[in-house]
Amino acid sequence: MPEIEKLDELDRAILRILQEDGRTSYSEIARRLSVPESTVRLRVKRLVERGVIRKFAALINPFKAGYSIVAFIAVDVEPSKIKEAAEKLKELPEVDVLGIATGAHDILMQVTVKDLKELENFLIEKLGRIEGIKSTETSILTSVKKWGYARVF
Repeated sequence: MPEIEKLDELDRAILRILQEDGRTSYSEIARRLSVPESTVRLRVKRLVERGVIRKFAALINPFKAGYSIVAFIAVDVEPSKIKEAAEKLKELPEVDVLGIATGAHDILMQVTVKDLKELENFLIEKLGRIEGIKSTETSILTSVKKWGYARVF
């Protein structure tokens, strides 16, 4: 289990603002929180170094960017091959989220592809060639009601 970082209220406030709009300037954050800009700059630098902020990126709506399929795939793997399979799966560009899981399936992942043909190719040509995978169960989203990311309370 990853080490849980201790965040104080200022860290959380900075993160909330950046999650709302990652382009918010340090000077604007400082103004809104009534702290010096240098404090915000130092705090953000530390949050990046500690891995709390993984990266700054644009959150893209795949349906507006030419992709028509977002699917969740549950994968069952031979027990001795789970970690090896996860390492191979995480390298596939179609995979957005991937994790080893408890419960009914060994690995859960979210994938985004352009169409059903690309999904079929992904399942047969990519997943089908990874040693140890026994079966998959694919669910396709028919609509998305909320796009999210890790929250900071």
